[in-house]
Amino acid sequence: MFSKLFSLSQSDRASQIHALGDRYHDTYKLTRSLADLELALQKFKEALDITPLNHPDRVRRLHNLGLRYSNKFQRIGVTSDLEQAIHFVQEAVDTVPQDHPDQLVLLQNLGIHYQQKYRRTNAVADLAQAIQLKREALAITPSNHPDRAKRLHSLGIGYGDKYKATGAIADLEESLRLNQVALDLTPSHHPDRASRLDSLGVSYTDKYRISGDISNLIQAIRQYQEALNIAAPDDKSRPRRLRNLGIAYRDKYESTGDISDLEHAIQQFCEALDSTAPDDPQRARRLQSLGLGYSKRYEKVGAMADLDKSIQQFQEALELTPPDHSDRALLFQSIGYGYGAKYRRTEDKQYLDKAIDQIQKSLSLTPQGHIHLAERLSQLGTGYLDRYHSAGAISDLEFVIQQFQKVVDITPPNHIDRAERLLQLGVAYKDKYQSTKAISDLEKAIEQAQAALELTPLNHQRRALRCQSLATFYAYKHERTNTLNDLEHAIRLHNEALDHDASLVKDRLRPGITLVYLHARVKDWSHAYQAASKTLSLVKILTPDSIENSDKQHLLTEIVGLASDAAATALNLNAAGAPFDAIRLLEIGRGVIAASLNELHADISALEQNHPALAKEYTPTQHQGDGRFSAGQALEKMTQKIQTLPGFDRFLLPPSEDELKSAAERGPIVIVNVSNYRCDALIIERTDIRVIPLPLLKIGDIRNHAKGRANRATLEWLWKTIAQPILSAMTMTQPPTDGCWHHIWWLPTGPIAKFPLHAAGIHAPGSFNAIIDLAMSSYCTSVKALIYSRHLRPQLARASIPKKAVLVAVQKTPGYDDLECAPTEILIVEDLCRSMSLKVSKPLPVTKDVLLALNDCSVFHFAGHGYTDKSDPFQSCLVLKDYEVVQLTVDKLLEMNLHVRPPFLAYLSACGTGQIKDEKFVDESIHLISACQLAGFRHVIGTLWEVNDALCVDMARITYEEIQKGGMTDESVCVGLHRAARELRDRWLHTLLATRSRKMGSTRCRIGDGATSGDERSARLPRDVDLLEDDDGPLHWVPYVHFGV
Repeated sequence: MFSKLFSLSQSDRASQIHALGDRYHDTYKLTRSLADLELALQKFKEALDITPLNHPDRVRRLHNLGLRYSNKFQRIGVTSDLEQAIHFVQEAVDTVPQDHPDQLVLLQNLGIHYQQKYRRTNAVADLAQAIQLKREALAITPSNHPDRAKRLHSLGIGYGDKYKATGAIADLEESLRLNQVALDLTPSHHPDRASRLDSLGVSYTDKYRISGDISNLIQAIRQYQEALNIAAPDDKSRPRRLRNLGIAYRDKYESTGDISDLEHAIQQFCEALDSTAPDDPQRARRLQSLGLGYSKRYEKVGAMADLDKSIQQFQEALELTPPDHSDRALLFQSIGYGYGAKYRRTEDKQYLDKAIDQIQKSLSLTPQGHIHLAERLSQLGTGYLDRYHSAGAISDLEFVIQQFQKVVDITPPNHIDRAERLLQLGVAYKDKYQSTKAISDLEKAIEQAQAALELTPLNHQRRALRCQSLATFYAYKHERTNTLNDLEHAIRLHNEALDHDASLVKDRLRPGITLVYLHARVKDWSHAYQAASKTLSLVKILTPDSIENSDKQHLLTEIVGLASDAAATALNLNAAGAPFDAIRLLEIGRGVIAASLNELHADISALEQNHPALAKEYTPTQHQGDGRFSAGQALEKMTQKIQTLPGFDRFLLPPSEDELKSAAERGPIVIVNVSNYRCDALIIERTDIRVIPLPLLKIGDIRNHAKGRANRATLEWLWKTIAQPILSAMTMTQPPTDGCWHHIWWLPTGPIAKFPLHAAGIHAPGSFNAIIDLAMSSYCTSVKALIYSRHLRPQLARASIPKKAVLVAVQKTPGYDDLECAPTEILIVEDLCRSMSLKVSKPLPVTKDVLLALNDCSVFHFAGHGYTDKSDPFQSCLVLKDYEVVQLTVDKLLEMNLHVRPPFLAYLSACGTGQIKDEKFVDESIHLISACQLAGFRHVIGTLWEVNDALCVDMARITYEEIQKGGMTDESVCVGLHRAARELRDRWLHTLLATRSRKMGSTRCRIGDGATSGDERSARLPRDVDLLEDDDGPLHWVPYVHFGV
């Protein structure tokens, strides 16, 4: 065929080559192979090159060549292809006579190409040219022309882009009018109706954003949904329409706060992205939309995984976007937004620097008058405000105020974001007031915040935040002027914020906490109690099962101490039942993560017996990814449904008064509650729940004692302020004569949780002024956790628990001191375990092997180093040989499910396995000890701080000897540790008396028969270099604690 072309005339040759190009293009439409499109372009260009300038087909060939270059641009996004398209179509327009039938379509397509160029470059001149060409095309289109609706539609899109460039409402109204007329002219079964519905939806979405009228958004959603419904499932425009529908649902969520709208938006974004080819130029925009959906969900529920995914989507979108594309400004903005959120979560300054850098890049690409200019200036101001809060440079704050003022000035009066921007300016003035103390700055802050609140609809999800901000400003003013009216304003606004159900839960917590403080300050305990109770009722909503434990932990730092304050307000009311009410509040507001983990393993045997179908549906599991959100919501609804059934009204609820008393069947539970308002012991006994005030215990003294290591003076202070009044009230003033020790379960709250209550006392030979001489001590993190652990006990008979002891010693670890006594400790424990008919397993001291061994053990003994992570307790770990690569963390222990066959004992002979270094995490009591309990161990022995390597051997030996003697019963564990602590305490006292005249740092103590002398080992073998010492010698017997049933 190709040889035949050369025998034809030049005109015929051009026609034949052009026809061949058409065939290649037809093939491309079927295969989407870029090679076929390149061949089509090659043939069209060859045909044009041999077509004379005055040939009647030249215009058509110029047009076709331009359209194919436009196809190539849409396929791979290279701007030079679009320039070529414009060049050839422009030549066709310049060549065609005015009355030529192709003039209309040429003007229309050239206008479309210029609009494509504008969307790529943001050059307003290109957009103006596009609109002008489209207007000319429309002007010469007869009113009854079948393509008139198409011209109207195209011009409407042009005005929509112009509105986004200029913010001129007239352009938006014209866009909406043109799109509506185009749709009205389109028959119901026309193939382009879906596209016109979609464009009309965009216009309504834009109108909603400028007006805040939700009816416009509802109308947009209707248009998008109808467009999707009538289009074929394989319509190439489906991904774009899914994205538009997702954007509308995201906007609806922003207005209503309904998480289902946001979930629906993310679903649309995911489907749109899944339907988009990897090389599609629109993929970047769809990645950006999905990233923004994830970031909004992060703001709502606080899941760090969502924030990380959002940044990942934004970064991937940027990598796919050519350097000259106008969307890069939006992507830089999005990445900056993500890094800003990550800085506020982690307080890592590198993320703040990245956030500011990205938004500055975005602004450098944003022309004056652009619709997103105010938004990006606002984001830059937020970055500098974060930097001011971090570094305190007043120049940063002045820049922030300048930026925010400019943002307010260029934001239209009815713009949906005007209220938020006014509040930002108000916050900046408040910060300036705190620096300058100029009352005029505070007045400006109040003025801006008041204006923001007036613009906020009553059902808006940001209303609580705006109420709370204005309330805070009034509270500052009251502190300055002592005007009662300002205080009343503050209280009223805080109450409105707390009661605002449509707002984010975290925005309701802060005003609730502040209300407790404001009422308590004037001794209004009734209102303080009401505020505290209402605020604590939000905790379950704050930490849904759909988010990770680390996210819950972060969110719960917002309310640290609130439960203790709430309990104090309940006690200050002096009402009947106040002690139970105080405990109820503590159970709601503390140990929230542990409670949710225990719920995953809740005993549903009664439910299976009475409602088997419902029990089958109730299958709480740890879902991953996006599925965890829907699964978490379904589980919460199922729990509420079960609670409506007869006899199940208390399913997974805090313990009742009778259940609390039943929990004290084996010994009293003593809650030591610490608050700024009062300190008390709440004693739960089999027949009563009562309160013992602790007037000598002051929170300031607690914090002073916490600054250093616990010494003898600390133990005496604990005795006088806490232990003595409690034991006196329980008439535990003499040791048992029959060897049957009283058994106390301690539940310390707040900063007192760091202290060894079990060791409180005035330790002296022959004295009984010490807890250890009067009672055994165990600890629990909450009463409900203790009840849960005991509830598992009857299942032991049914479960086949392996008689296996897993023993792990790590003597040498890079970066840590050698533990010379760890192997000796394991050998002693091994002999004792074998004497109890336990099969001994010694896995390699690496994470994978240890975790595998724990799956079927009854005893786990670890002798090595422990690491406490100050910033994230879930990352605290037992230090194994491979700790530099993978760690045996709290998180990994919590992933285990040993509840079906609960192991008997985890003995963590390591430093600080029960330690919490940051007070903001103290209410959750997440550490290695509690992790073992939550994984399923009935008993855990661990330590509150660093321990001595040599003493660890004797502590373990004596404890296991007693466990062996007691037949491995529940009671034997606490008896064993109690006996070990008393023996080693007595040795310490003996050494103390014998060496009073010498410096205690050279103390020697005898360890055990046949072993190396304790004085020699103690001098050279610390399990941690930082020993617990004072003038009375090292208190190495103190930090060991028992958590268990």
